[in-house]
Amino acid sequence: MESVTLSDSLNSGPLALLLQGVLADTAKRHGDRLPGLRSRLGFVASDSQEEVTLVFHDDGCLILPGLVEPDLTIVAESVLLPRLQTLPTIWGLPLFASPAGLDLLLSFVRHPLKVSGLGLLLINPSRAGRAMLDAARLLRMLAGTYLSHG
Repeated sequence: MESVTLSDSLNSGPLALLLQGVLADTAKRHGDRLPGLRSRLGFVASDSQEEVTLVFHDDGCLILPGLVEPDLTIVAESVLLPRLQTLPTIWGLPLFASPAGLDLLLSFVRHPLKVSGLGLLLINPSRAGRAMLDAARLLRMLAGTYLSHG
């Protein structure tokens, strides 16, 4: 079974296909799974307004069309996730003090990343906290591995 799948009801737009490819590649680098992720993360491509929800479960991910009860929603350019893969890591953490990292940070200045859904902190703090932790874990997993130690 594939670790990253598209919903049967999903009209496979460019964002959904991009996310499927990036997440499948990330899963391959982590034993064909996405360990520890359990949240529903919404993603809106600011350049196309395409919306999807990433439902993480059982070390995999289902990509749904639209925003379907996301715990947290990230609004960014669609090229963000592939660019995160270019970040080197050291001891498993993304290294932003690198040419790829500085380039990515400069792109955030030009096209800021937005996060919505933080109101969930007041309603369900554990669910919101889990979503923020999962977003950080996903960032760590997406980052490249060519400077890793240990």
